[in-house]
Amino acid sequence: MSDYPITQLADDILRSASRKGYDEALQNALAYFDQLNAGIIEKTGIKLACCAGCSICCSLRVDVRAHEVFLIARHIRATFKPAELSELMVRLARHASKVIPLTPYEHVTQNIECPLLREGRCSVYSVRPHSCRRHHSQDLAACQYAFDNPTDLEFPAAHDRELFRTLTHAMELGSEVYRQLGFDDTIYELGTALAEALDSPSSWKRWRDHKKAFLTTSVTPAA
Repeated sequence: MSDYPITQLADDILRSASRKGYDEALQNALAYFDQLNAGIIEKTGIKLACCAGCSICCSLRVDVRAHEVFLIARHIRATFKPAELSELMVRLARHASKVIPLTPYEHVTQNIECPLLREGRCSVYSVRPHSCRRHHSQDLAACQYAFDNPTDLEFPAAHDRELFRTLTHAMELGSEVYRQLGFDDTIYELGTALAEALDSPSSWKRWRDHKKAFLTTSVTPAA
């Protein structure tokens, strides 16, 4: 597979004159990411245990960048019915009340279901962030053990190491493009960031103006 198209992503971002343009730049990058993922799986013959309807991993902490959150927020505004949006805002508020008081470590040792789940399926699957697209498993039993024992952070991951490494590298390259262009590089928790993005239009304006996007969101310290 070719290298991650960082030059194309940078050009797309720089040409963006509207929120839609920024989102389309990210969607193009996500499409490449999916192609990279699928190409490696096909070439190496990796057998995944992941399947539609399995949501065990959707109780993990999801780390995102602000540009990913805004893409999800715009998708929700465009596709959710008023009642669905109202229900989501309630779930997001409940999620935030659980997560905000916790440290990131405390969060990862608890099973807190993603508020974007609907009947066991992701309601924003087409615009899910890089970290969700990167996540995969080769062993359902291992996933179940991790869910049943969330404080056992030493249990071996069930992902394919080379696939995970390659996707992580691509994800980091994309984030670096935004950082080099002066955009917010903070690592946010998805649910709390999305709640603020939907509730506060000024968050996107701050991000566009190269300021910190979210002010009341759970943050993961950079490694």
